[in-house]
Amino acid sequence: MAVRPARSPRENAHPAFYRSETFKWLDLHKILKTLNSPAPETEIRDRDKERSWPGPAQYWLLIIAFLYLYLNLFAFPNIPIYLDGDQTFFWEYALRMLHGERVYRDFFQFTPPGTDIYYLAFFKLFGARLWVINFSVLLLGIALCWICFSIARRLMTENQALLASALFLVLPFNTLLDATHHWFSLLAVLGAVRILMPSRTPPRIALAGVFLGAASFFTQTAGAAGLLALLLFLAWEGFCTKKTWRAILGYQSLLVAAFALTLAALSAYLLVKVGWKQLWYFQVVYPRHYLIYREEGVLWQLTQRPTRSGLAGYLERRFVYALLFLMYPVALWRSWRERRNPRSLELALLALAGLFLFFEVLPRANWTRIYAVSMPALILFVWALSRRGMRRSLTMAMWIILFCLAAEKVLSRHRQNHLIARLPAGKAALSRQKYEEFSWLMQHTKPGDLFFQANWLNVYPPFELRTPAFVDALTSNEVTRPEFVALTIRQLESRHVEYILWAQGLGIPENPDRPWENHLGPLRAYLESHYRRVQLLPGPELSYDEVWQRR
Repeated sequence: MAVRPARSPRENAHPAFYRSETFKWLDLHKILKTLNSPAPETEIRDRDKERSWPGPAQYWLLIIAFLYLYLNLFAFPNIPIYLDGDQTFFWEYALRMLHGERVYRDFFQFTPPGTDIYYLAFFKLFGARLWVINFSVLLLGIALCWICFSIARRLMTENQALLASALFLVLPFNTLLDATHHWFSLLAVLGAVRILMPSRTPPRIALAGVFLGAASFFTQTAGAAGLLALLLFLAWEGFCTKKTWRAILGYQSLLVAAFALTLAALSAYLLVKVGWKQLWYFQVVYPRHYLIYREEGVLWQLTQRPTRSGLAGYLERRFVYALLFLMYPVALWRSWRERRNPRSLELALLALAGLFLFFEVLPRANWTRIYAVSMPALILFVWALSRRGMRRSLTMAMWIILFCLAAEKVLSRHRQNHLIARLPAGKAALSRQKYEEFSWLMQHTKPGDLFFQANWLNVYPPFELRTPAFVDALTSNEVTRPEFVALTIRQLESRHVEYILWAQGLGIPENPDRPWENHLGPLRAYLESHYRRVQLLPGPELSYDEVWQRR
């Protein structure tokens, strides 16, 4: 015989109420409230583990990124496609370091040498070959795709994170394929963001400071921007979770200390060999006073009408630029509204980091810098679509558009670079204009020759040439100081350099209203008195480069 459980005193007092529909509704309401309440800490940890553990999508991403970048960087089967852009500065810096020269003492540079050391490591391991350069760019692209997917996975499903990574790979990174220092600092800053996403414990905060210090070893301003973003985020989190100001300041102090110690440790060798005054001048004083950013760059291109052949690039640039202005305020507003939700803190962390990186490049914006800070905005764009419920039709449409853009970029790159040349640094696929320029250099130079390229340095790595000058490139404005011009003349004269490659129009003041900013007059006079022009080589944008030979 079943024994009926005893009633509680309250149930004995009001038996009719506990048998009523009102009580049943209250009991159901209690159950629903329990289901909507925050998950226990163990359950949150399990979800974090599930989101952090590599899944099939992550492996597919690495494979697809490798194959896609390989198609953009190598002609069949293994011939590297010749690359240009700002990255050539860092290849040449790494080559000079490979030959025993010291940055800031033997050659000019106003950024920290982190990117130089990256390429130097590859040159030491595999040699200064063209395929090594392209392979190092490929590995950087894969690392950026991985950090993009890892961060996006914290905010959305695996398939949506894969879409965000594909957007980044096809639009910003592959459009430029310019592995300059901005990408490395972005990777380090987002590494710090990813470390802090699951929780903000002292070990994680210290490790994030290490990553920010490494970011400043690639781009001094990017690490500082990331540091400010994370300091603000720690205060944001403290306010939302009602921490004491003492605890907030303690976490912020730990972050700053880890950042400063890491940067000091990475710069210790330079501090000893070069001196802090030289380091401070080239990394802080010189960029602040003499770097001139008059490129109309982004704003000028945004006002131009598109051509029929350049319509895709025109729309792509406006899409990326619009996301940078729109997504960060939207994400921060949403995070503030849902500040009691632990997941909203991860959203605020990513949005603040992206916003401060955008602020860091905005005063000197060009497309290289804009694209190099666009990854957080692309992640937030896919997140915003997922919040509204991405329909399968929309997802399929985005994948189809991405596939068409990716295929067009691969085909365009191979059409432009279809002539194979045997250069001293290995075979390379060249455009017709570059092939004509390089053919003359192949006939008149040999590896190890002294050669001076006045306003660029893209001929040194493929031809294994050496430059005698301290400066990397000359410009007709305040970027090239008068003391640099005088030093270049002395170095050219003392080393008896046979050939100088002079860009057509170099020496004409960049700003006609400020002719005194052009300091190249003495060098041009020395060129005309000690050299004679022997050849015109095709240059970019229908211009010519002049080859001058010593008299």
